[in-house]
Amino acid sequence: MKPRQVLEIFTAAQRKTEPKSLVILRSFIAILFFTILICYMFVQIEDVRLDTPIFSIVQSHEEEKAIPMPNVYFAYDHQFTVSCQINGRITKVSQEDCLTYIQQPVLSSTDDQTYLGTFKANGLKFIRSDIEKIDFIFTINNLSNEILADDLGIEIRIFDSEAQDPLDNFKEANAHVADIFSSLIDLNLYHLFSQQHHTVELGRIKRKIAKEFWWNILGIPPTFVDETHINSHLEVHPLLGAPANSYSKLSFVMRTWRVPLEKEQKAKTLFDTFGQIAGVAGTLSLLYAFLFGAGPSAIQTWGVVQKMKCFGIKKGVRKHINRRYPRLPFIHTSEDNEIIKSNDYDEVIERLDAVERFLKEYVVDADFLAQIEKLDNENKNKT
Repeated sequence: MKPRQVLEIFTAAQRKTEPKSLVILRSFIAILFFTILICYMFVQIEDVRLDTPIFSIVQSHEEEKAIPMPNVYFAYDHQFTVSCQINGRITKVSQEDCLTYIQQPVLSSTDDQTYLGTFKANGLKFIRSDIEKIDFIFTINNLSNEILADDLGIEIRIFDSEAQDPLDNFKEANAHVADIFSSLIDLNLYHLFSQQHHTVELGRIKRKIAKEFWWNILGIPPTFVDETHINSHLEVHPLLGAPANSYSKLSFVMRTWRVPLEKEQKAKTLFDTFGQIAGVAGTLSLLYAFLFGAGPSAIQTWGVVQKMKCFGIKKGVRKHINRRYPRLPFIHTSEDNEIIKSNDYDEVIERLDAVERFLKEYVVDADFLAQIEKLDNENKNKT
């Protein structure tokens, strides 16, 4: 719906060249079409705003020679101990040295029935030609059938050791970035059960997370925050050859040494919807022209509505034109009435006035000409 077409309704009502019923119908259809256009624009803007960003791989690096070992959090309902060992092709880390990276489980300060422990890598790395595995052994003293009867398993969470830890005083002002980091809390959450050997295959992914602001829906590129996280897969096997009182065993191995880089991008921007909005506006304009014609007044091209007898438009227009123009301009010529032969110059003046009036009402923008004359008169007065 174009603004010009909206103004046509009020022009027609002011000149009274159309019946009141048609003016009311024009107003109703124009308001309806305008409301449809506004609602469609709102839906498109909301669709862009709520569009879910996707991560696409923008770069796939060659295989890394070394990848940081992860940080691991342990939680269990009973007192337990953790030991670890690293056996590489060249490098050997004894259990005593490995224990320096482990904080043994202690009773939680917030939950008096949960014991919490951690493994902090602090620079330990998997090396492709050397260290490819790290083992953890979980031991529970006085392991009884009563404990195993209601056993929910040891809960572990795995995080990248060189990235910002979501559980370690995590702070982020941008809500979207904070939600992405918060989603990592349960990404690598597993439960270890008694007399089982759990093997976790690890992968590492680097990502660029977009900081979302309202102006990004216009297509303005966002700023990005770097984030790295662990991607893992768990396999379970029977526990064999473990020391006495061993509850379970956990092994970390690298599944792939390739670290892809992913970038967060939205599929839509507001500029992408302009073509759709313009298409709807054009369709509504064509439909309006089909219903009411292309012109602002009853003398111009009619649409389907004007040709319907129920509105009485033909009769109304005919009365108006007959009242304004006793002799229709461009239809009744001077030769038909032999005005010149009778030297009736008043008739000539009347016919010229009728032509000017007709052109002023339906063809020429006389207001623009009046403004030009007004400016000329003001310039003459100044001089």
